[in-house]
Amino acid sequence: MLMQTLPDARMPGRTLSPKWSIATEGLSALQRQMLLDRMKAVSFDPKQVLFDQGEPSDTLLLVTEGRVRLFQTMENGEEFTFGICLPGTILGLAATVTGQPRILSAEALEAATASIMTRPNFLRCLSEIPPFHWNITRLLAILSIESIERSGPMVLDRASVRLGTILKSLARPEHGDATEPSLSVVGLSQQELAKMIGVSRSWVAIALSEFERLGLISKSRGKIVIRNASRLDGFIADERNH
Repeated sequence: MLMQTLPDARMPGRTLSPKWSIATEGLSALQRQMLLDRMKAVSFDPKQVLFDQGEPSDTLLLVTEGRVRLFQTMENGEEFTFGICLPGTILGLAATVTGQPRILSAEALEAATASIMTRPNFLRCLSEIPPFHWNITRLLAILSIESIERSGPMVLDRASVRLGTILKSLARPEHGDATEPSLSVVGLSQQELAKMIGVSRSWVAIALSEFERLGLISKSRGKIVIRNASRLDGFIADERNH
């Protein structure tokens, strides 16, 4: 059953912020229920692809649980990660509005669920719920501005900065006795990290060792621990300023 209240989660690092709250802002309970009635809940396993670039944009997806990676595959086979999506994020909005093929792919980083609305139902909701239509227009403008703001830094960032921000985006809190809880990334291979950053696996291995030497992380088999998130933030800021 689709949850009617979605979390407005926030995470450090380069993540894509939730947008469902904007799409439903000002809607009555009846109008919200009209949207929910036209959506279907679907589950995805870790690493499962939600959709591929080039596919028809015939559905709109709302992430309800788990995290999803948006990426693009280049002609040479290399992947470029655009961001990590959190619960509350709408996927495929612009492509669904225009009816153009998807330009990005999406995969579940962990077990995830999404609510899916077909394009005909989406267009019907735009027609039947004027406040929803206005909210979607405003949301498309917000996404356009964010895309422009994000594209420059993403292209200019050093690989070390991309590694640091990706690690923070993927990390989950570890509960312990420390005043500032550690963050950990579990079950991610160096090859998978390399694909997200757009570098070789050997570069990732060397960079992680350097991060460990600097005291930014500690690593063991299948696990990377960020001991001090503030210190990693400082490293990322310094690297960007060089």
